[in-house]
Amino acid sequence: MSGREIEPLAFRVRPLPEECFESWLRRLAARHETTPKALFRHLGIDAALADRDLAVSPVPATSRVPATSRASAWLAAPAPAVAGVPDRRQVMVERLAWATMVPAKAISRTFVGCGRGDLLPLTLRSIGCAQCWLDWLVSGAPWRIERSWILRVTTFCDRHALLLTDLAGIRALGRTQAAERALAARVARTRAQMARFAFVKTRVLWNGMIAREQIRGARPGDRVGWERYRAALVGNRFHYAPVRHLLLAALHSSDGLKAGRWEQIFRFDAQPARLPRKAASGVGPQLSDLAEAIARVGLRQLDRERRRLTMVCEQLEQAKRNYPRAHLMQGLKARRAALARAVRDAAATESAAMSAQRRGFQEALFYLQASGMVGAAMSAGCAEPACSANGDLWRARLAACFAAPRFRILLDLPGHGRGW
Repeated sequence: MSGREIEPLAFRVRPLPEECFESWLRRLAARHETTPKALFRHLGIDAALADRDLAVSPVPATSRVPATSRASAWLAAPAPAVAGVPDRRQVMVERLAWATMVPAKAISRTFVGCGRGDLLPLTLRSIGCAQCWLDWLVSGAPWRIERSWILRVTTFCDRHALLLTDLAGIRALGRTQAAERALAARVARTRAQMARFAFVKTRVLWNGMIAREQIRGARPGDRVGWERYRAALVGNRFHYAPVRHLLLAALHSSDGLKAGRWEQIFRFDAQPARLPRKAASGVGPQLSDLAEAIARVGLRQLDRERRRLTMVCEQLEQAKRNYPRAHLMQGLKARRAALARAVRDAAATESAAMSAQRRGFQEALFYLQASGMVGAAMSAGCAEPACSANGDLWRARLAACFAAPRFRILLDLPGHGRGW
């Protein structure tokens, strides 16, 4: 079956930037609700490839890959392809490119240039950055595993400077709120774990440089201790431990004695360069060494918690000593507020009473003026501020006016009683 005889797949799933081949193949198969092996059968690709390690480049980069890893760059180390007959992995790339309408170069960029010996085992290629997955989940982007994450030397995420952890359990939750909560908790817990270590920046920098050259398939330069450092990261058993990220963090910390013990316990083939201190020579690793190292980490956690509780106790004692004064000040403040409120209410009541009194004077004068009992001068005098101050005086004058016989005669006249 030639590539042109294959019908393009229903969904165009493109490789994402820095995504490794296996992650893209898994997303492609899941999008079509099938498995990679069934997808290969449908596309006429050798189905046995689906069970193999497909992370390394199918083309042996003889000009770039060192001789020690060149042999492992091939999938199964077969005999050289017959002239004119393409390699089966090249056929896989071409048919996947035609079926997905994706350029073959985009698929080739999902491979790494180093050998399989520099990669994590297939069962551990769910290790990644929890913060990246949380950001992708929130933004709606698909989850994936990047090429640098499947390397044994990679310890941190370049974007978030976060230790890589195993995300297989979170992937099983699916893209749900439970997964979002689990990722947020994983990020917080990893940050707290990283606070235990004082990382050596040069070692972390070397990790990034080695990872970039392994992805490109370039041979590292002749640097002092480079090969020894890379071998220490690759040739150990850290990668099979549940706390891989913590063990690698200890290796990158400034505590050389602890790092040396980790190397002995997990059987490094070589030691990292420029350790500040080394464990005593001739002493084999014992289970007590691991227990002592773990106990030291536990004691450090307990000491940190003790300091935190001590600080909280001091704050509570200070609050207890300040309570009488604070209670007194609060009572004084409440009494001042009550007094100010009473003064405002009294002033408002007095102002309302004075306004009502003044309004009553003005209505009475208007009534008398309409009856012809007072002139405009008396009305103008009542409108002055002195009218409100001498309320008794004006009340007496108005009472005298109302008691005058002339006013009562006016009230008895026809028409006046009805109008007023």
